[in-house]
Amino acid sequence: DGMKRFSYIGSLSSWVHVVERIGRSMECEVAIDAVVNEEVGNLAYTRMLQHILYRKRSDQVLIVYEALGLRDRVRHEEWMYQLEEGQANDPHKSYNRSYELFMDKMVTEAVSLLGDADDGSYVMMTYKKRLRAAMQDPSICRPLGGDGPFAVV
Repeated sequence: DGMKRFSYIGSLSSWVHVVERIGRSMECEVAIDAVVNEEVGNLAYTRMLQHILYRKRSDQVLIVYEALGLRDRVRHEEWMYQLEEGQANDPHKSYNRSYELFMDKMVTEAVSLLGDADDGSYVMMTYKKRLRAAMQDPSICRPLGGDGPFAVV
């Protein structure tokens, strides 16, 4: 009677456990995929957690994000102005750009852009460790999953 029931339909059902596992391993409260990130992009601050090759979902590299909090509310008549301002003031902008560079194996540039930024989170600590390791071994930049030692699930 008091039991709640729910189900997933579509391709999400093969992917949700991977997003959850990555989120839990990175000690974040809310992990989302790129589809949800697009939906909440103007409402919430997000940062990249991991890029992954998960062939049950796609042959392309997929990105898992962490949702970090809501942006300031925007009144209807000012939304375009505040949208641009909100994106410019995103506290995770340099982190996300640095992670994009990391995915492109541009490790020196990623390190330089991130600088000494540190929010004290496990995500930041883990990313900085990966950057240091990638300076010595660029294969660290490969996405998780696929074949080989980086396989997921």
